[in-house]
Amino acid sequence: MTATTGTTGRWGEAGVVARPLLPASLFYVVFFAVPMLALFVLSFWRANGFVLIPDLTFDNYEKIATSSLYRVLILRTITVGFITAAIVVPLAFAVSYVMRFVFETRGQVILQLILLSLFSGYLVRIYAWRTILGKQGLLNSTLQWMGLIDRPLEFLIYSNFAIVITLTGLLLPLAVLPIYSAMSNISRDYLEAARDLGAPAYTLIRTILVPMALPGLRTAFAFAFLLAAGDFVTPTLVGGTQSLLIGNVIADQFRGIGSNWPLGAALAFVTIGIVLTLYFVVMRLIRWVTTW
Repeated sequence: MTATTGTTGRWGEAGVVARPLLPASLFYVVFFAVPMLALFVLSFWRANGFVLIPDLTFDNYEKIATSSLYRVLILRTITVGFITAAIVVPLAFAVSYVMRFVFETRGQVILQLILLSLFSGYLVRIYAWRTILGKQGLLNSTLQWMGLIDRPLEFLIYSNFAIVITLTGLLLPLAVLPIYSAMSNISRDYLEAARDLGAPAYTLIRTILVPMALPGLRTAFAFAFLLAAGDFVTPTLVGGTQSLLIGNVIADQFRGIGSNWPLGAALAFVTIGIVLTLYFVVMRLIRWVTTW
């Protein structure tokens, strides 16, 4: 009788804990798991004109593996995403450190200013960067006015450079939020104790700040890397035709006359697989460096 009562009690406690998670779990299943499963099944179908044929075939994945165009686009996408994350995360780490330990009393004010930038529209911020990086934009005009250049720098716009700079500006506020949140739980006493023991700045960052802020760094890297690799609006507006990413090709497969939904779904899952693999490798590398 006692054992039965204990078992019932444990199930009751589990139900109490799980009940608040039910709405979030239902939302996740309906709006993420089910669409992703449908997209995965679609990647094995064939398209004949505007008709989808529900065959179980690997033709789409074989086409991706044997096409040099898709390999180049995927490599360019991964490169742009990784470079963007490699710039965004250290910048966000530095900004969060200043907010938490240098201007501690004004940290919340700085955070509010960072959040304020997110209230402007996504397209508005991209067009703002176009006005800065354009041939007749703010940067080129200023450099010419100062006499540093004779003609506009063409690589500032419609290039991979423009994509990385624009994505960095777009994603930096999102990366600051999780890192600053993680640093808020780090006591200043740890840093002062490390300095008293003679730890240099590099050792302090590597052995204290980075390990204790690792959850925030992991989230920030995921935001920067995954969102940059999956973006197709920014390459269209500031990258030009020579700097298209795999996201542009995927989007084209789901619209227009020459659309091919199964191929687009296969491209999406190949990209997701490669991006997630690199993400976990980088996270392992960061953990190894901080514990070495």
